[in-house]
Amino acid sequence: MLSTPAEAAAALARLPTEDAVSIPLLAPADRAPHADAANALTYRPGTPVVGTGEKSVYQDFEITMDVPAGCPLRWLRDDIESFLNEALALCDPPLLDAPLGLNDMVVQRYHAGSIGITPHRDHIRYTGLVAIAVLAGAGRYCVADDRAGTNARDVPGAAGRLILMRAPGFAGREDRPFHFLTGVDEPRISFGLRHDTQPER
Repeated sequence: MLSTPAEAAAALARLPTEDAVSIPLLAPADRAPHADAANALTYRPGTPVVGTGEKSVYQDFEITMDVPAGCPLRWLRDDIESFLNEALALCDPPLLDAPLGLNDMVVQRYHAGSIGITPHRDHIRYTGLVAIAVLAGAGRYCVADDRAGTNARDVPGAAGRLILMRAPGFAGREDRPFHFLTGVDEPRISFGLRHDTQPER
């Protein structure tokens, strides 16, 4: 890890007011094997439009949630979960009521020139903390006040960084931040980790 637990704890302490932050995670030599593992997975096209009317979300990526046993991404998930729990243990007052369990894994690949994904909120079933490891590429990751992208705030999202975004239950907050990705000028791979309260569905 390129950041210490203390540095991660300081970043996490900013989430109640900033909605999302990022920290350095992986050096290029450590990132490459995980990007290779991600590229070896089997993907399907993401649904181009989710929702209707004013709640429509437009997205342009390939996606998989099938990360098989033995895949290096599973070990990375375990490392990130342990690292974040160590950081959370340093926070006073506590930011979560229980240790973080990242039981949901999603890998997304964006081609160069992709529109990314328009402003949206994660499903309410995801709670606590969202962690997104950027394994390759770049793009403009932002949080905003609403679905129109009002007051967009950039979160550094270059390859090798770990984006951290609060979810319901973090520091007593129950709202979900709007966020979006745009400006994908080169192929991008992200590894999203969440706590799913309904993993059986």
